[in-house]
Amino acid sequence: MKFAKELEQDAVPEWRVKYLNYKTGKKHIKAVTRAIQRASGTPSTLNRRGSYGYPDSVRDSVSTHHTNASLASLPPGHGVGSLRVPTNPGVRRSTPIAEANERSGLALSPGSGAYYGSIVPPGSSHASDRHDFALPAPAIRVPSRTDENAPGGERPAPRRSASMLPSLPTGNGTPSSFALPPAGSPASPSTHRRRLGRIFSTGSALTRQTSSKAEIGMQNLDQVRVTERDFFQFLDSELDKIERFYKEKEDQASERLQALREQLHEMRNRRIAEIAEAKKMRVQDETTKGPTVNGGEPNQDNSLDWLKSRLVKPGPNSKALQRMDRTPNIVGQSQDERRDYVRKPPSDDVPYRSAKRKLKLALQEFYRGLELLKSYALLNRTAFRKLNKKYDKAVKARPPYRYMNEKVSKAWFVNSDVLDGHIHTVEDLYARYFEKGNHKVAAGKLRNLNRRPGNSSGSAFRSGLFLGCGAVFGVQGLVYGATLLFDEDEELAEQTSYLLQLYGGYFLILLLFSLFTIDCWIWTKNKINYPFIFELDTRHNLDWKQLAEFPTFFFALFGVFLWVNFSMFGDWEELYLYWPAILIGISLIILFLPAPIFQHKARRWFLYSHYRLFWAGLYPVEFRDFFLGDIWCSLTYATCNVELFFCLYAREWDDPVQCNSNHSRLMGFLAALPPIWRALQCIRRYRDTKNVFPHLVNCGKYTMSIMAAALLSVYRIDGTQTNLSAFIAFASINAIYCSIWDLFMDFSLLQRRARLPLLRDITGLKRTWVYYAIMVVDPLLRFSWIFYAIFTHNTQHSTLVSFSCSLAEVLRRGMWALLRVENEHCGNVAVYKASRDTPLPYHLETTEEEEEEEDAEATAGEGGGGTLRRHSSARVATATGSSTSPRPELAPLQRRKRSDTAGRRSILQAMAEAHRQDFEKKKPTAAGEAGMAGDVDGGMGDGEEEQDERSEDEGRSEDDEDDEETGSGVEERMRLRETEDLVKGRRDSV
Repeated sequence: MKFAKELEQDAVPEWRVKYLNYKTGKKHIKAVTRAIQRASGTPSTLNRRGSYGYPDSVRDSVSTHHTNASLASLPPGHGVGSLRVPTNPGVRRSTPIAEANERSGLALSPGSGAYYGSIVPPGSSHASDRHDFALPAPAIRVPSRTDENAPGGERPAPRRSASMLPSLPTGNGTPSSFALPPAGSPASPSTHRRRLGRIFSTGSALTRQTSSKAEIGMQNLDQVRVTERDFFQFLDSELDKIERFYKEKEDQASERLQALREQLHEMRNRRIAEIAEAKKMRVQDETTKGPTVNGGEPNQDNSLDWLKSRLVKPGPNSKALQRMDRTPNIVGQSQDERRDYVRKPPSDDVPYRSAKRKLKLALQEFYRGLELLKSYALLNRTAFRKLNKKYDKAVKARPPYRYMNEKVSKAWFVNSDVLDGHIHTVEDLYARYFEKGNHKVAAGKLRNLNRRPGNSSGSAFRSGLFLGCGAVFGVQGLVYGATLLFDEDEELAEQTSYLLQLYGGYFLILLLFSLFTIDCWIWTKNKINYPFIFELDTRHNLDWKQLAEFPTFFFALFGVFLWVNFSMFGDWEELYLYWPAILIGISLIILFLPAPIFQHKARRWFLYSHYRLFWAGLYPVEFRDFFLGDIWCSLTYATCNVELFFCLYAREWDDPVQCNSNHSRLMGFLAALPPIWRALQCIRRYRDTKNVFPHLVNCGKYTMSIMAAALLSVYRIDGTQTNLSAFIAFASINAIYCSIWDLFMDFSLLQRRARLPLLRDITGLKRTWVYYAIMVVDPLLRFSWIFYAIFTHNTQHSTLVSFSCSLAEVLRRGMWALLRVENEHCGNVAVYKASRDTPLPYHLETTEEEEEEEDAEATAGEGGGGTLRRHSSARVATATGSSTSPRPELAPLQRRKRSDTAGRRSILQAMAEAHRQDFEKKKPTAAGEAGMAGDVDGGMGDGEEEQDERSEDEGRSEDDEDDEETGSGVEERMRLRETEDLVKGRRDSV
């Protein structure tokens, strides 16, 4: 596998912009290679065209002279001092064979003018371009006619390279050098003088051509210097970017580790105290035979603790904690800090099991973040080495890897051993506190958190088999069913129509499930980290191939039942009306099966998500909660079938017409139930955040959906023009409302001054046409309700029309899900958020100095004015209980931009950022804010910073803190990101 693909596959998606831009580096190397080829090939090219008749020695000497001069002027730190300019492979050279000696590969007579590999006219003289590399002559000299013909019996002068000869000025002052002809050339000295006179005469055209040719060579060599300088400046800027990002993450990891260590110590101390108290109560029980107070009277308040001490025995992990040393002092909790989600007022009593579960999860997520950071460092180091190797190969640099050795190998992210120490420390803490000191077991569990995707060919085969079988049986069964609709038996035709309605609801659920699987495939191809967005367990989450087995299996089951039902296979005619009930029963059994088969962890997560949705408003809204609620808003056809199903079988299929929509108000309520769930979730978000926008505004949108569904049911029951007009009015408002919300908030599109027209600065999909297509199709499908108003001649609205409108809504929801998750991923990329913000159980005391470190920032928008934002790193000591270094001051540029953008967000920007408030993020409480789960913002704060709503006129306490993100922070990051992406060679401004 090529390294570019390996880097694309293994890079952390949210940190992609912080990796070495490997592709751009290769482009720089190609530019250097092309410049060197032009510098070495231009003189020969001119000769090949027949314009000038320079000897090869002159061309080589000029090229070598200029090249050496160019390379000598380069900075010494870039490793190009020994660069060799390769000869142009496309230029044919007439190179003489080495002198006749014992090393000669061909037998040549002395003074022979023959040349290897070329035909040269007699009398022409060429100088070899390899004099610098010729080995010394042998000790036994071979006599030749050259020595004999030497005047005066003197030996001829040794041959010199062209670059060693003195430079002679030409007519325009340009130095020129040439090589003497070979020793065996028949030319006389007078011939040399005449030739030199012709070449270096100021008035000849040849002199002007020589000067022009040298100028071209100098220009090309200048281009070599420019391209090499650009390449090394690119490497320096990338190295600086990686260094700063790695150092920031490493510092946050150190702070997070300190917070976790303090939390674990607190848990140990409290558990030891609980065990000691339980032991004391048991001793007292043995003495007094029951819970008592002073004086021996029974104490009813201690009855529960006494019973707990008798029934609940300390486990092996608690016994291991009891054997550990206890810290001298237990740090008390601060009542001013709120817990994650605030389900009840904070108290000083945190159950051990709850604390253990949270700290165990926090250590696991922290360890996963450390592994991500370590992978980041290794991949970047490999990328630098690969680029350095490609450059050395292109320019034939010696010694190799000079930039790697002089700069990269001395970088902090290469030499630092802090990360390895943190990893070993986390393994040791996990073993001591959760695995009874067994380091091997602890390390094995922690290292399995980042599970590599295995071979999914079996899943793909099974999915294809199920899909094929389901399609064959389903199409044949649908043909049989359509035939029975026009049967002469009216009762059979009526029953078939209602059976098709029941099967239609089941099919739409499978279709939307299949579209979600396709979306997972697209997210995977585009490196969108959807498991992190849905907060899936990385050890057990299914990839898109494994996930596809569920809808395809149920589709095969659906096709078989459809065929068996309408083909009346065998003698089972008495079961004709009960096949849908059997299909639904088997499906529910598979979903609720408690056995550890059929991906039981995924099924349990799916059922628990529906449980949270059913009790919407009671649970804090996570991403899966509101996402699942929106999914069910497009499955109102299936929810209405619930009433139809029970009505038909409760009446034993007697007069099925009484169960349709124009006789049932319950069906209208079930159609409005999914929007009711979402409205309750919006109210819960408003309760948690006290922000009118976007939560109450979003609740208004679902109120319009509820009204549209209710008025449609009223119109079906009482088909008056007044009811029809009311339905059209509310349905129109709902469609327009939802279309605007989709485009501006859920998709964050139609942004001003965006990098792409009508889109946004950061996009996750490689194909931009997908955005434009969905921008057009989504609003159109929002108006599919118009067919209900068109077919007013039938108050039943025709089953086919209802199914078609529901089918259009399901297809629209599949496209919506694609961009909604993609938009959330882009929001994480904007703040470099790659790991979860796991809450910590204990809120330890803070110092007065740390409490005073706050930044006030006015926020625009409804319900957001007058709030205060607190920097995340300033509250690290809140959880650690120890004195940490104060938060570094903001850079002048960051402070200026922050003040300029405060309170000046446009409506479009506020709407684009509203999607980040749709759900409750795992709040980075106290120590969790500055750890690996925190986001990097170059000193400007966490991507999910808390807001302290302390407006004096409203009298809010510190318990009303909000964890939402104001828009100015995201706006700042977007601008910095745009600068980083569009301006080459500029330092990272984040």
